[in-house]
Amino acid sequence: MTKIAIFSDIHGNLSALNAFYEDAKKENVDDYWFLGDIFGPGPDVQEVWDKLLRINPSVRIRGNWEDFLINAFLKKGDLSDSIKTIENYVIERLDNPADVCKVVEEWPLHFEKEVNGVRIGLSHNLPDDNQGDSLSVRAESINLKKLFEEKRRNLDIAIFAHIHHPTMRYIDLNCLNNNTVNYDYNKADERLILNVGSIGLPFDKPTHLYKEKRAEYLLLEVGNQGDVNLQFKRIAYDISREFENVLKFKLPFGEQYIRLFKI
Repeated sequence: MTKIAIFSDIHGNLSALNAFYEDAKKENVDDYWFLGDIFGPGPDVQEVWDKLLRINPSVRIRGNWEDFLINAFLKKGDLSDSIKTIENYVIERLDNPADVCKVVEEWPLHFEKEVNGVRIGLSHNLPDDNQGDSLSVRAESINLKKLFEEKRRNLDIAIFAHIHHPTMRYIDLNCLNNNTVNYDYNKADERLILNVGSIGLPFDKPTHLYKEKRAEYLLLEVGNQGDVNLQFKRIAYDISREFENVLKFKLPFGEQYIRLFKI
């Protein structure tokens, strides 16, 4: 059996990243896969980068916030004023922003792995597009099909990030319109789709009483016979340190950032 901690969307939250890493070590994972979005809009920058390098994931995917950082550093692209402000904060707090940009620019948009015979596709969002809302919790099967197109047609599992909602979902590649009248189930071609949630900035609200704020990641176990077992983990931590850093570092849009963790 191979046990993998798959995580994403740190968004400048060192406390959440530390909580995740301590839990993953207790799980005795064999590997780490990272699906993108290191910095912004949270307050922590260089410390988050140093911790990610220490974790040393074997897979590192480039998210849309990595592209924001690169474009802001190179002063190119069509970035909003708010994104420019956040990325300038990140650039100012990195020891060597040029080196960081050079490293993350080399990260792929998608990566395919085979673990114990199970074929797994990894991406931040779509395999060729790390931005947009096409794979949200409201997405229809026809949009999710894009995770299995072209060279990814034979994948067993597609795993992505970006939407900040831990999700498990199946689609049938031979029944994308959800019309099952007189459907021949012998022709079904079902594929598993997973979203890992967010380490540092969850968006899910599991009940009307609670806005998620714990560090989220996916613990994936792949057996030697191709069997899989998965667990969506949520790790509690003291978020007050992050709120203190908002004030200490004069984080741009700090009040808005804090409100993201409250109902």
